[in-house]
Amino acid sequence: MLAGAVLVVGLGVALGVVATGGSGGSSAQAVEMQPVAASGQEPFTDSVANGTASASASPSGSAPGGSASAPAASGSSGASGGTVDGGQPGLYGGTREVASCDMPKLSGYLAANTDKAKAWAGVEGIDSSQIDGYLHGLTPVVLRQDTRVTNHGYQSGQATPYQAVLQSGTAVLVDSQGVPRVRCACGNPLTPPSGTGGTYTGTTWSSFHPDGVVTVQPAAAPVNRIVLVDQTTGRQFDRPVGGTGGSDGSASPSASGSGSSGGHSGTGVPSGAFSSAPSSGGSSAPSSGGSGSPGHSGSSGLSGSPGGGAGSGSVPGAPSGGASGHASPAGASAGASKAAGSGTP
Repeated sequence: MLAGAVLVVGLGVALGVVATGGSGGSSAQAVEMQPVAASGQEPFTDSVANGTASASASPSGSAPGGSASAPAASGSSGASGGTVDGGQPGLYGGTREVASCDMPKLSGYLAANTDKAKAWAGVEGIDSSQIDGYLHGLTPVVLRQDTRVTNHGYQSGQATPYQAVLQSGTAVLVDSQGVPRVRCACGNPLTPPSGTGGTYTGTTWSSFHPDGVVTVQPAAAPVNRIVLVDQTTGRQFDRPVGGTGGSDGSASPSASGSGSSGGHSGTGVPSGAFSSAPSSGGSSAPSSGGSGSPGHSGSSGLSGSPGGGAGSGSVPGAPSGGASGHASPAGASAGASKAAGSGTP
């Protein structure tokens, strides 16, 4: 009798672990796997992706048992996942002079569907009348790593949030601090993820690994240009924030995003990105009127002008005192004295 009771209890515990994915009991949240072209749950619009983004891997069935544990945001357990800075050069990709997302199409669709527009704008913390201007401040890019977000479907006049992992190769719109704000395959608004655990559900892809999932945190300051990796050539180029490809230019080491990398808590450096922490360069100074969405972390004050110039201390990573790497005053004086001398070497 006692042996039978122990067997029943043991079986119950085992079943409980399977049902929750071993991720902390009934509080575990579902994390939907979303391949590149999948519309996902209750999409706001038809796809507005331009079809230029290509996945690094194709879907290959369902998530194993629907019970793989999602990685923690710190990403300490993976070689390529974890928390990454939105201003990191090479974090995103694209095709030079081609936008991965049709923003006018998305704006027009929402303008013609006022109920959806109101719900969509509410997620982004703006009024529905501001959608077109808001979209013009976002930048079309392509994910280079599987990325966790809070996605939002639309049902009965309301935005319905849920956790999701977007496959590498997905076309998204990012704000001036590098945070994904729109998924182009469904027009859904995005916000940073909620929580760090959960169980994966839905369709996965062959290259997926929980330790490779990244979470994007806002760059320390808004940027003017985003350094992307060309999907065709593998070379870096930069795109102005809000640009749709026509103003793309060649990337240089100084065009390195927003500066401080102090927010990194994982090892999520995408292949092809600079190996060193990004530093503030001339082409990546904060934009006066950045497009980060109101009401979201790191977006306050984006509409103001950037504080000071080089050396003002307003840009993380900028050289102090405005020295900008020039020779020291003592060295300059010595050089000037020698030049003014009697010609002796």
